[in-house]
Amino acid sequence: MRKRILTATLAVSWIFCAAASAQTNPSTNVKAATTAEPSPAPPKEKATFYDSEDFSRTCRAVNLMTAETLRRNALLFLLDHRNMDTFLEDPLENWFGFEGSGLKYGIGIRYGIIEGLEAGFYRLSRTVERFDVYEFDVKYQPLNQKDHVVDLAVRAGGTWFVQYDMDDAFGYFGQFLIDHIFWDRLVLGTGLLFHSDSSNDVKSTEDTEWSLAVQGLAEVRIVSFMAWDIEVAESVAGYGAEWPSFSTALKFFTHRHTFSVVFSNSPYTSADGVVSNSGRGFDDLVLGFQLTREFNF
Repeated sequence: MRKRILTATLAVSWIFCAAASAQTNPSTNVKAATTAEPSPAPPKEKATFYDSEDFSRTCRAVNLMTAETLRRNALLFLLDHRNMDTFLEDPLENWFGFEGSGLKYGIGIRYGIIEGLEAGFYRLSRTVERFDVYEFDVKYQPLNQKDHVVDLAVRAGGTWFVQYDMDDAFGYFGQFLIDHIFWDRLVLGTGLLFHSDSSNDVKSTEDTEWSLAVQGLAEVRIVSFMAWDIEVAESVAGYGAEWPSFSTALKFFTHRHTFSVVFSNSPYTSADGVVSNSGRGFDDLVLGFQLTREFNF
């Protein structure tokens, strides 16, 4: 009897020691961890044309901006070129307007301060008018399509007219923008654009009347690397020339870069020129180019 009790006591003691050894032995834990089934990785969300890291955010059709803003810490370089003479008359004699009486070019820089807020600078050269345009603005996007169905933004800024042989002039402008991307292929947008001292090819420099325009734009993403853009701005109050400002472009995308071949009835690409219509009809279009390059920090 005493021998059976001793045997049982030794057996229980051995079981407890073995259990304690298993809990404190690292090799046993490693083995248990290695035999556990790994949890499956969550599926990656499919990148779209307009959200993809492979393409830059240009935030514009041609001259008119969309409500979208640049990525945080993104720097966008913009170069515009427009001929002053139409390419529809004697295109081979004047090389589609490139050998005409003047070339208008614009240089701009935009910076994404945070997601939903950007600031920009743009300079447009003089041709028939006697001033260069310097434009400064801030754009804020309080609503985005992912959370609120549409993209919505407001933009405000000032224009410095650097005039020759006379005092400089100043103006201010504001813009309301709303748009939506359909099926990751079509961007439709509209808005209002106001400028306190608009200008174009037929408005006198001494005329300081304001202009208010309704704008509309569309971009069709034909394939991943190519899109077709069209935009119109029609002055509805204040000063306005005879024809609405119209531009259309074939836009090519590469990594962080776009190149557009532009056809327009106005060589004026800054806010003061787009808002005031154009003295040219749709049978007097000019040829131009637009180049953008995005840098990310």
